[in-house]
Amino acid sequence: MIIRRYLIKETLKTQSAILFVLLLIFFSQKLIRILSSAIEGDIPNDLIVSLLVLGMSNMIDLILPLSLFLGILVTFGRLYSDSEMVAMYACGIKKNIIYQVIGFLCVMTCLLTIINSIWFGPWSNLHQNQLVENAKLNPSLAGLLAGQFQQTPDGNSVIYIGNVDKNTINNVFIAQINPKNQQRPSIILADKGEIGHDHAGNQIIALEDANRYEGTALLKDFRISSFHHYLGIIKPKEITANDEQEKTDVQQLSFSKLLQAGTPKASAEFYWRLTIIISVPLMAFLVIPLSVSNSRQGRLAQILPALLLYLIYFLLASSIKANAGKGRLDPALWFYLINGCYFVIAIILNCWDSLFMRRFRLKHLQYRTAA
Repeated sequence: MIIRRYLIKETLKTQSAILFVLLLIFFSQKLIRILSSAIEGDIPNDLIVSLLVLGMSNMIDLILPLSLFLGILVTFGRLYSDSEMVAMYACGIKKNIIYQVIGFLCVMTCLLTIINSIWFGPWSNLHQNQLVENAKLNPSLAGLLAGQFQQTPDGNSVIYIGNVDKNTINNVFIAQINPKNQQRPSIILADKGEIGHDHAGNQIIALEDANRYEGTALLKDFRISSFHHYLGIIKPKEITANDEQEKTDVQQLSFSKLLQAGTPKASAEFYWRLTIIISVPLMAFLVIPLSVSNSRQGRLAQILPALLLYLIYFLLASSIKANAGKGRLDPALWFYLINGCYFVIAIILNCWDSLFMRRFRLKHLQYRTAA
């Protein structure tokens, strides 16, 4: 039907525009945080793009329901303000078409939300955490920043590099503060060098025309050595199974594993994901009557109450998740309570302008007038 296609097209256009703007805002915030970590040397520069892509799952959780909610609110608010909906009703178009259009859009948005909650979200959080932890435990020498002191993965040495150009480094300072095998502390100075990896995955730093100063100030016994070629090997730190188990986050678990975990945090995460999925049809159903307006009313008359209801819903859901993760309340009870209350509100708002409710209000008004 032409009207159905027209409503779907207009709503999708508005939803896509809102989704793009929201993604741009959240993406910019994520980019600033990642760039700050890269500048401080917490993560190497070559992980910036990977972390940005993997971090999109957390953005999609909140953006998809909000984009559909605002898309319906703005689109149908404009159609009512421009009297297009009045013209459609005058031509015999029934209100059921609106629910069919919203239902179709809810199915599309729900599918994307379910895919993100069940598969992409846990997978991206797991790989994002692995990349960050591996970068902290085994920082690549290629990711060293010029003009900053950084510690090697084993914690035995401190490296300072004056200039970094791809694999070439200049003005190198290496202080071995905790040498092994009862060796004395030493300092290595070199004008230039190169960095790379061997077949075993170890990091290699090769210095040219290096000077090594070995000894301690207490013993006043120093040994000075000069090398045309100095080769240093830095072995990566291995992560044990216990370390991986302790760092496992509930956001990395699937639905089935969340149920099997039985911990307060796992239960809170499980019902939070259900809330994200259910919020798509629930808030879309709720916003249909709130989008009704006329040319005499300003658009803020509908937008502000709708946004207030949406904000209260997700603030309550976030608060329940935080408190349930600490074991302070039962997330299942509050999940059904909040969603049930909002479902009742949606039913009342959608039935408020029905023939039955009109007759009921008229009868009640006549009764109060007679009294």
